[in-house]
Amino acid sequence: MHHPTERYNILLIGDEPGLLRMLRRNLVERGYEVDLALDGVEAEQLIAKNNYDLFVLNLDFTSIEVDGLDICKSVREKSKSPLIGISSIGEERRKIKAFDFGADDYLVMPFSMEEFLARVRSSIRRWSNYVNSQQIQDNKPEEDLLMFSGLRIDLLGRKVFLNNEIIRLTPTEYDILVYLAQKQGRVVTHREILRSIWGIEYGDEREYLRVFISQLRKKLDDNSLEPKYIVTEPGVGYRFEG
Repeated sequence: MHHPTERYNILLIGDEPGLLRMLRRNLVERGYEVDLALDGVEAEQLIAKNNYDLFVLNLDFTSIEVDGLDICKSVREKSKSPLIGISSIGEERRKIKAFDFGADDYLVMPFSMEEFLARVRSSIRRWSNYVNSQQIQDNKPEEDLLMFSGLRIDLLGRKVFLNNEIIRLTPTEYDILVYLAQKQGRVVTHREILRSIWGIEYGDEREYLRVFISQLRKKLDDNSLEPKYIVTEPGVGYRFEG
C-alpha cells in the first residue's frame, strides 16, 4: 500500500485556502505528500485517484453552503484511513457528531503547530499499525482467536463475528474492542485506553471513548443498562465481560 520510501499521503479538505496552505507547508517540510481539496466534490475526485493515509478536514465551511459533517461522512464511506476533524467549535455535541460521522480525532482551533503535527503522527502511526497488522505482533499463534459467548474475534483477519454474522467495525472501534477483550474482567481506565489506542499524547479525551464505546455497543447489540460485553465503570473506565 505504501511506496518503498514510506512517504505518507495526506489530503487536507476545507474552504479556507490560507489555513490549508499553512498546514500543507508544515507537513511538506516534514516529508509528507500533501494534496488540497476546497470542497467535497474535489475531495471525492482526489480520493478516487489516490490512496491517502490521512485526511484532515476543516469542518467549518464559511464560503460555500456545505456541512463539513456531510463531507466527513462521504470520506468515511470511501476510505478507512484516519480522519482528523478541525473546528473552531469545541463543544462536545459537535465532537460527538463528528465521531459519529467517521472522524477519529478532533482538534479545536486555534491550536499550536506542534500539537497538530503530534496528532498527525499518532494518526499515521495507528494507520500503519493497522495496515501492517497482518503480521500480528505480540500475539502467539494460539491466540489468533478470542471467543466469548456469541462473539468471536479473529485477530489475524481483523474480523469480528456476532452469532456467526460478520460485523463491520472501523479500525478505531476494532482496536478498542480487542484492547478491552484481551483484558477481560479487568477494569481499564479511560487514560489507559486513550494512550494505547490514540497514543501517548492523549489521556483526557473521555468524550472520544463515550462515542466509540456507544457505537461498539450498538454494533454488538449490547444494552448499556444491562451490558453483556462492555461494562462502564463510572468515573474510571470500562471492563469487558463477555
